Amino acid sequence: MNPGIVLALLLATTTLPNPLSVESARYRFLGSSPWRAVHAIENPGYRIALSARDGVVLEARVEVHNRPLRDDVPFPPALDSIPVEIRALLRASRPSDPETEALARLLTRGAETELEAVERVISYTSRRIRYELPDGRVESAASCRRSGRGSCVGRSLLAEDLLVRSGIPTRQVTGILTARAAGELSTESRAAFNMELGGVRHRWIEVYVPRLGWVPSDPGGLANSVTARHIALAEPPMADLSVQTLSRSSELAWPPLSGPGKGLTLARPRGDAGR
Repeated sequence: MNPGIVLALLLATTTLPNPLSVESARYRFLGSSPWRAVHAIENPGYRIALSARDGVVLEARVEVHNRPLRDDVPFPPALDSIPVEIRALLRASRPSDPETEALARLLTRGAETELEAVERVISYTSRRIRYELPDGRVESAASCRRSGRGSCVGRSLLAEDLLVRSGIPTRQVTGILTARAAGELSTESRAAFNMELGGVRHRWIEVYVPRLGWVPSDPGGLANSVTARHIALAEPPMADLSVQTLSRSSELAWPPLSGPGKGLTLARPRGDAGR
């Protein structure tokens, strides 16, 4: 048979894998000590790579991949699968709160994997906790749950509390949600836009997943993923820190979460990362 015909038949009957979609952004950081605040990160699906072309000005490339994460860690995760130093997050003293304990059990009941449990909690915080700008009051997980409203800080504290009480190691992440104009932010958060900063200060969480590591989630509506506009920092930004967006690709689209309540929220699809 003609080699050209053979090749055509092979191409017609072979399903080629879709190329990996990547959302990315490049940033330049200015200020007195940006190197203290910004650090390189290699997390599942989320990466920050640093560079300084002139040896002085710090730049970063943030990448988010849409490859499904491996979702085979049973819920709750076995303690012996979690490093000893991370187990301390589960042993940390928390105030007795029967209502939050009951809510954590209700939200995660029937979850088969850790990532599924995270999706359920993020669905709750994004849909049932109304967002409001910080007003100077100290927020806590309990106050956020009782009032049914909170800023990104309150939502993150509540998500962390629910997940830790469910047996999932969780920690807070301080960072920046970048924006070139207030119109790129949600209607509720546009008033917080800071042109000098290059966005708004933001808070989200990371959960520890055995064999994966620290997986980020935004309690405002992203489960097991964030966007390339999320810049995680090693410490709260200094007053003079400024982020300039050099370039940014289109944002990846995630399927809706199937949790309780109404409204659009997004999530990374779960599945085997090797497929």
